[in-house]
Amino acid sequence: MAMEDILKALMQSAAAQQSQPQPQQSSGGDAMSQMLDGMLGGGQQGSGGDMISQAIGGLLGGQQSGAGAGGLLGGLREILGGTPGTGQPLPVGGNVPATPATNPILTLLQPLINKLAAKLGISPEIAALISSIALHYLVQSSPNTPGASPLNLASVMQALSSGRGISPTALQQSGMVNDVMQATGMTQEQAVKSLSTTFSLMGSQLTPVRKVSGTAGIKSARGVKSKATLKRRRG
Repeated sequence: MAMEDILKALMQSAAAQQSQPQPQQSSGGDAMSQMLDGMLGGGQQGSGGDMISQAIGGLLGGQQSGAGAGGLLGGLREILGGTPGTGQPLPVGGNVPATPATNPILTLLQPLINKLAAKLGISPEIAALISSIALHYLVQSSPNTPGASPLNLASVMQALSSGRGISPTALQQSGMVNDVMQATGMTQEQAVKSLSTTFSLMGSQLTPVRKVSGTAGIKSARGVKSKATLKRRRG
């Protein structure tokens, strides 16, 4: 079980939402659905909600009680010492020191926490809070999770998988920036940067390697363009 499994489950959930028949659906919606489905290899069995439940159920040891998205959100709230996105202040420092190192949610987040702490030069405890808030918002935005969705999950997953990240405006409007500021004591600028970095690290686990016609093997489009540019310059 890894963060990648949860992110793929969220992508499947977003793809399922996009593929549902909607009146006057635009071609952009169809394209997004196809992209998300292609990211997951196509033909995935089960709905996004099922995949999330399976992935999280495995993380929690197959427990019947508290399994699924609700179990993951509950574990994240335990780390944070409160519930993000409610408008209620989160306690500074959260509940990280009191959370056992063996907590399965912390185990899931640990690779992300380590990378984020190293990249931003912050403590693992602060990185744990930021990672928990970001993941909480993603899971809460799944169409299979009860309650209000603070983010457009399909758009967010498309942005992450394409390496574009989430705009500062979207981060602000969702309430994430304010939650990070409350939980960590960061300034607004620091909170935006920390969240952007967090989602960038998440997206790096989803960014597809594209096959470019006329090249040997699987290469990124950017790499092919760079080589072509070099050849023209040499010529």
